[in-house]
Amino acid sequence: MRPMAPTIWISARSNARGKRQRGSTLVEQAIILPVLLILFFGVVDMGRALYAYSFVSYIAREATRWASVRGGGVNGKATTGDVTNFVKGEATTGINPANLAAATVWKPPANGSPLCPGGNANNKPGCVVQVTVTYTFSFAVPLIPGSGTIPMSSESQMIITQ
Repeated sequence: MRPMAPTIWISARSNARGKRQRGSTLVEQAIILPVLLILFFGVVDMGRALYAYSFVSYIAREATRWASVRGGGVNGKATTGDVTNFVKGEATTGINPANLAAATVWKPPANGSPLCPGGNANNKPGCVVQVTVTYTFSFAVPLIPGSGTIPMSSESQMIITQ
């Protein structure tokens, strides 16, 4: 019976330690869970911000191309309001159209052009159309108070072809 005594003593000792540490996992989980959730939602928000930035860049190029094709001539002249409506109409899931704005400027090319006479900012073939799209991105979970938004902007220009 000599070998049984240490085994019982060891199991009784480990059982006493288990009773003392039973709530420690709950405390550890309560400490680490908020950190993991903040990291998770931070990664999700950064992914949303990257998507929004990519969309702003894409829609600036698309709106410039759209305005350059509809600059003047047979199709009529595109106006600033038309370009803004095009930009807001292309807003997809994840983009709030209310936070999206577009500014359109028609100007002569930097090196001059006989097709865009007089240096006037006119909307005709040979002139340049410049579209600047701005978007105010809002975080779903702002981690730092007062920094819940990021302004994003992209600019594109192209010569009016038609």
